Amino acid sequence: MLDSLRKRQKVIIYFVVVIFILGMGAIGIVEIFTPKPYVGKVEGTKITLDMYQSKIQDMYARFSEANPNQPIDENLRRNLENSAWQELVDDILWEKQIKKHRIKVTDSEILTEMQNNPPQELMQNESLQVNGRFDPALYLTALKNNPDFFLIMEDYVKSYLPRKRLQEKIKAEAGITVDSLRAAYIKDNDLMTGKMLFFDYNNITDVEISDEEIRAYYEKNKEDKYKKGPATRVKYLAFERKPSDADYEAVRITANQLRDRALAGESFADLARDYSDDPGSAQNGGSLGVFGKGQMVPPFEEAAFALEECEISEPVRTNFGWHIILCERIVSRDPEKPQIEASHILLNVEPSNATIRAIEDKVETARDMLRRQDIEEVAKNFDLEVQDTDWVAHDTVYIPGIGQNPQMLNWMKKAKAGDVSDVFTDQQQRFIVAKVVDNVKSYYEDFEKVRLRIKYELERDEKIARARVKADEFGKKYSPEEYFEKAEAEGWKVFDVTNYKRGNSAPGIGVSDIFADHALALEEGEMSEIIHDPKGSYVILVTERRKPDMEAFENDKQIQEDLRNRLETQAWNRWYQNMRANAKIIDRRAELGLL
Repeated sequence: MLDSLRKRQKVIIYFVVVIFILGMGAIGIVEIFTPKPYVGKVEGTKITLDMYQSKIQDMYARFSEANPNQPIDENLRRNLENSAWQELVDDILWEKQIKKHRIKVTDSEILTEMQNNPPQELMQNESLQVNGRFDPALYLTALKNNPDFFLIMEDYVKSYLPRKRLQEKIKAEAGITVDSLRAAYIKDNDLMTGKMLFFDYNNITDVEISDEEIRAYYEKNKEDKYKKGPATRVKYLAFERKPSDADYEAVRITANQLRDRALAGESFADLARDYSDDPGSAQNGGSLGVFGKGQMVPPFEEAAFALEECEISEPVRTNFGWHIILCERIVSRDPEKPQIEASHILLNVEPSNATIRAIEDKVETARDMLRRQDIEEVAKNFDLEVQDTDWVAHDTVYIPGIGQNPQMLNWMKKAKAGDVSDVFTDQQQRFIVAKVVDNVKSYYEDFEKVRLRIKYELERDEKIARARVKADEFGKKYSPEEYFEKAEAEGWKVFDVTNYKRGNSAPGIGVSDIFADHALALEEGEMSEIIHDPKGSYVILVTERRKPDMEAFENDKQIQEDLRNRLETQAWNRWYQNMRANAKIIDRRAELGLL
């Protein structure tokens, strides 16, 4: 009987499951068996397409509200979409860190924050001001009597107060002690003003480093300085999304229609405002102002300077699209420096869906060929140049020639020699298909790639060494009292040094602890001996010295508070940047064609 019941139970469960799935309909089937694609992940949390698109629309709305008269062109669109992505990533990281650090805020804390810390933007609202100054009583009355306003402020405070508490916690854990404050105060207020005689090694121009010396240096330091890894090297083909001739011809019809309307008497400026795709000139009625030859692309320039005053050109094709040009006036007919004042209407030409599909077909064909042929042979078939990334370190975020592309980098880390990639889209909106040259645990930077760098370093070191000898000769030739008087006559430089403190850059040598040690050890009116720093040789003369007033530090609590705030903020920034850099972030936008 028990077995029979179990069998019947299995049948019942089976039918329940079937009915449940069928009841879900298309949504159920798709969502259960075909999960929606996600745009990325932040520490395991998915960013869905809906989240991303919603944030983008929010970005558009915020920008348009702040800049009502500025159109959103292609570059601005990309910037706003990248900002939307970064904000989503930051929001998730904040939430995870708030949870990790067990940050919680009570209703009482939220109410207190609402009452005592209204946002600066709100304080500038005229309805909450009396005689041009923010009135807290008006603000508290609005909170009390306007439920909608109360809810808006409550949501606002709920969103930022946990972040504020996290920031306060990290700052408190930074371990800023009184000794830390003293050290920072001393560094800020231990100052010298004076002069620096610099034995500028760049004056030495007869240094020659042979190829043999460069090669010997490379071999000697190969293991320590030029061994890198792990890394991957790929060669790739880049297919640009360029409009076809057919796409240009389709837009030319509209260009001809606009020209005909202008010739028939319609305002050129009004047509430019309504139809031009040039955001820089459209809002000004298409005006480009006065310009001369050499300032515009050749086809545009040739057509513009062939016009008479008030004449309108035929549509002119450039890489930007079609231009209709109106010559407002001829400013100068000087053959050497002709100038005109002109306006234009620009119609962008974008690749049509048919053109993009044709390019995609090419890319897929190339990808298929790459599995069987060398990339150089495939490139010839499509009249393309083979691009080489050189070695790309696995811990980098940038691919030479392509830019940031997390999906491609992830593939490169795992791929083996000879593997062919999926199709990627780079930051220039090109279709990329790649083939792995090699994937190694370590590699040596190519000698030819570092040759000029080594040459520069060896030449600099030799110049510094020779300048050191000349500095010693100078010291033997003149007494210290004559150094600054005779320096320029001997071809050396004298620099003014004003309010120098440790950590500042010194003329000719940059940041140097050796310079700081000597400069800050001198009293007013004192001069150093000739100092031989690995970065160069010099003499320091102090004309004014300001030392930290430790009594003022001990007695002035505001100074201490300001220093504490600065050091804690620096500690917070370091913590946040480190947390951000180490976060596991997967960006699939390029893979999904969203870049």
